[in-house]
Amino acid sequence: MLHGLPLDASEGAVPRPEFDPRRNSLAERERAKAAELTAAGHRVTASGIKQRRQRYQRDGLIGLADGRSAKQMPPFGMVDAVVVEAMRQAIGETAEDSSKTIGFIVWRAKEILAGQEEAADVDVPSRATLYRLYSKLATGTHATGSARTRRSVNARPPGPFGAPGS
Repeated sequence: MLHGLPLDASEGAVPRPEFDPRRNSLAERERAKAAELTAAGHRVTASGIKQRRQRYQRDGLIGLADGRSAKQMPPFGMVDAVVVEAMRQAIGETAEDSSKTIGFIVWRAKEILAGQEEAADVDVPSRATLYRLYSKLATGTHATGSARTRRSVNARPPGPFGAPGS
């Protein structure tokens, strides 16, 4: 579409009339490519072709790849690392104690944050966000379950590959 011929065209090849750069503007060639792809069963607009062409010219072949998988959300979303560590500490403190509720663990995490100087300017997330964070961090710890089970789980030796989520 840029030069009228495919990259692997043989020497002396002539571009198809609708893609000939001497006869048609770039916008006309983009419309022709959109029409060709639409006729082949792929719903594409001329503006979509233009965007892909611009990405190709800017980034090369990698610019045409679907980049959504590269945009990964951090494991704990937008929650500050200090808050994550406070929640981990609060969960860890329940290991040998009697059973606690999630509300207590969230409260304890807030208390830990209040006592840390480096957490002074950190915004504490909403209650719902802290509960979701708890769900991610407490998986497999039995932090709010039976004290006997929790102590048994904590007494196990570490596995050969480390703890999940660490």
